[in-house]
Amino acid sequence: MKSFDCKEAKVPADWDCILPSDVALTLPGQDVPTILLNDWAEVRQAGYERSNVRPILFCSRLKKAHEYLRGRGVAAGPVQEGGGAEFFEVHDPEGNVIEICKEP
Repeated sequence: MKSFDCKEAKVPADWDCILPSDVALTLPGQDVPTILLNDWAEVRQAGYERSNVRPILFCSRLKKAHEYLRGRGVAAGPVQEGGGAEFFEVHDPEGNVIEICKEP
């Protein structure tokens, strides 16, 4: 699998509900952070609600991503349609569901 380096960035001030554990990531080729990681226990303790209990990753070539993952032994679920979007699901090593969705 191809790997790449993300770089940690300061969480932008205009992002809502910044918590001490928040980490912003900037992907290669991007000028600004696009991914926010946080401690779920801290989110709950602060009383914030997540709109979706599943993390969602977006990609422009959904079927190619699905084939790529399955070709490398990842148990990716079938491509589905729901809520006006195409997506499929994978599980992380701890059993959490991650939704991979076609970019709108």
